Amino acid sequence: MTGTRCTYRDEDVLAWVLGDAAGARGDELTLHLAECRPCRERAEDYCALDRSAGACREGAVIRWRAFETPFGRMRIAASRKGLVRLTWRPLDDDAFVGGLEERYRKAPVVCDCDYLAPVEEQLREYFDARRTRFDIPLDLDGVTDFQRHVLTATAGLGFGEVATYTDIARRIGRPRASRAVGNALGRNPLAIVIPCHRVVRSDGSLGGYTGGPEYKEALLALEGRRDLLDEDEPALGLV
Repeated sequence: MTGTRCTYRDEDVLAWVLGDAAGARGDELTLHLAECRPCRERAEDYCALDRSAGACREGAVIRWRAFETPFGRMRIAASRKGLVRLTWRPLDDDAFVGGLEERYRKAPVVCDCDYLAPVEEQLREYFDARRTRFDIPLDLDGVTDFQRHVLTATAGLGFGEVATYTDIARRIGRPRASRAVGNALGRNPLAIVIPCHRVVRSDGSLGGYTGGPEYKEALLALEGRRDLLDEDEPALGLV
């Protein structure tokens, strides 16, 4: 910045960013920004906000929401196409948002209290045993082709319906890929909505599950499949 006191206002800098400072006035501001560090930093901030606002207007944004459930604090996120993430793992909001920003580098990640409210409502209805089917658009663009086939086949399982990993492998035309199916389900980004808890081992044991087997037991019990459990009551006591 020059030795003289800066007389430019925030409105002047914002006008330059938005292209509203034309002609000689615009040229003057351009020269000033090259010399005045505080104004230049404000201009950079305004440019970043303008890019984010433009992306939001065009739909290239990831919205997220957090709420309490019987599984603890649950976090969900969605693109314009549909739900991209659902988790209740013991991480804080900053870690969740950081993971989204790492995965979606070109899209702003914003906390949204309205857009995802219907998804939260459907999940609450499910936990209250008032919903047996989700009506939620899903966005699986970030997964591999193989995992997409596995998740799509698993999404077709109905409430209380159970299949084995081998069954899913057969449904996608890969009958010998049951182990790979298990690995793909272990990376399911949309647990519960894509019901990987309904997939069990061929020997009748439950198999693994995100966060621990007690969640799988609780969900199967909620869906009336206590016949698959070793204990009379699910570990989390949802029902």
